[in-house]
Amino acid sequence: MRENGVSEVLGYMYIFGIVMAVLAIVFVQVNTMVEDMKRSVMSQSLEQSFKRIQYIIHSVSFGEVPSQAVEIEMQGGTLWVDRTNPEFILAFVNYTEANPNDLECGDIPNSIAGCINLSTGDIYISPSCPASNYNFSACLLNKTVGKLVFSYKDWLLTIEAGSIFSKYSSQDYSKLLYEPRILYNTTLTQGTTFLVMNIPVVEGNLSLAGTGRFRFFVNEGGSIFSRIYVPGVRYNFSDVYLIIRDTQNGYAWCKFFENSEGYFNVTLDSSKTQHSSCYYSENPTVTVENEIFSQRMSEIIVIFREVVFS
Repeated sequence: MRENGVSEVLGYMYIFGIVMAVLAIVFVQVNTMVEDMKRSVMSQSLEQSFKRIQYIIHSVSFGEVPSQAVEIEMQGGTLWVDRTNPEFILAFVNYTEANPNDLECGDIPNSIAGCINLSTGDIYISPSCPASNYNFSACLLNKTVGKLVFSYKDWLLTIEAGSIFSKYSSQDYSKLLYEPRILYNTTLTQGTTFLVMNIPVVEGNLSLAGTGRFRFFVNEGGSIFSRIYVPGVRYNFSDVYLIIRDTQNGYAWCKFFENSEGYFNVTLDSSKTQHSSCYYSENPTVTVENEIFSQRMSEIIVIFREVVFS
């Protein structure tokens, strides 16, 4: 009788163990599915919210709306303004002029005369360029444009320079969800071409975290406007470079430049930049196509416009 009793107990224990193991597997799988579904729903919701914020940023920056309220639903995570990076640099470079003060930067409104390292994006404001093969005199339009960031576990959603990017920390690259307002316009009457860059500059001290519905405001700020008449400057400069420095979205920026309608070139002169491609540079670095020095390109218009989050 004892042997039979022991066998029954062991049988119950085996059955109980199998049931618990199955329940554990089911629980893990269901929990994983629920978490994945939650993340998918939340990511779609946040992406749409960021698209609306992007629209509001451009409306406040470049439209006729001085201020607008924003409501956002968060199911965890953190939303904040980071004013420390990235830096947007437009450099009109002269390879032969050793003294930046001799450049005619007055033809490029709101620019500064200095030296630039085309490999690193470093800017030097000095009477003469440092002794290096990769520093050249330039007239520079540069601005730290800041970014709005949402973080949830390993996922980052970012608005920088008017673009929206999605990135996971486990991946080396990010995805461009919505493009910036960098446009190439051609007038039908004269056949001339304009390169227009509307770049929002994110300011403020916004910081939100947790679960619930949050409300904040986007207000207009100051602006820097440069309207560059290409025929007046095209003989003074060797190349025009666009560099986006200190960004986590370098690959996506490069893809954007590569897919642009012919006005940016990701193929770089390695003797000037130490790199042959935008993809291998420390920062996304491209040249504005040589058409800029022809009569087809008449103007470059650059507007840095502040938006203040509060």
